[in-house]
Amino acid sequence: MDWYIVYIVMSILVVPCLILGSICNARINIVFDKSSKILSRKNITAAELAVKLLEHAEIDNVDVAEINGKLTDCYDSKHKVVKLSTSVIRSSSVAALGITAHEIGHAVQDHKKMWLFRFRQTFVPIVNLVSRAFVPLIVVGTLLSFAFYLPTIGNIICWASAVLYGLSFLFYLITLPLERDASKKALKMLEELNALDNDELYTAKQVLKAALYTYLSAFTVSLVYFLRALSYAFLVAGNRDK
Repeated sequence: MDWYIVYIVMSILVVPCLILGSICNARINIVFDKSSKILSRKNITAAELAVKLLEHAEIDNVDVAEINGKLTDCYDSKHKVVKLSTSVIRSSSVAALGITAHEIGHAVQDHKKMWLFRFRQTFVPIVNLVSRAFVPLIVVGTLLSFAFYLPTIGNIICWASAVLYGLSFLFYLITLPLERDASKKALKMLEELNALDNDELYTAKQVLKAALYTYLSAFTVSLVYFLRALSYAFLVAGNRDK
């Protein structure tokens, strides 16, 4: 296989993938802002709903807290906290309730000891490491191979960066089904508690679907970067052989 061509193709694909990511992020913001203007008929806030959903799921070891920002909502499995953003926690909009239920869905995954959820958590430190170390490793590996004429060491470092990014790619691969499952759990709980009417459930579903697209775009970007790093490692290996 001509890894030089693969590297060039992957490098070119980075641009449209990043554009796709920007479009998906813009879309979730548009859908969220639009749905945030639709207040639920039950007039319940996101914070109140979170407590009810946790009780419904028989989870008594998870707290609810506020986190700054917009669409920064998340479930902190380490500290057992559902963190709701400032734009969500006091809101009674359909968008806020849908996002809240989604994060509770992750708490349910953790509570039920879902193996895929636990498996993904092991990759969080790796993803943080890759985000900081990937570029420096590539630069050091390249310099050692081409500037200091130490191709063996340079190749090892480039392969290490490719493997690290491969683990990061696996993280995003695992994330997709987990996010989809959390959304399914969210809609089911909202229906069981009768927290939203049918038309409101449909709107909440559209918000969660738009959010899922952002994870899909992140997965695509990660795949392209992984193939790019892999092809570059092969290129450095080819230089060593020469």
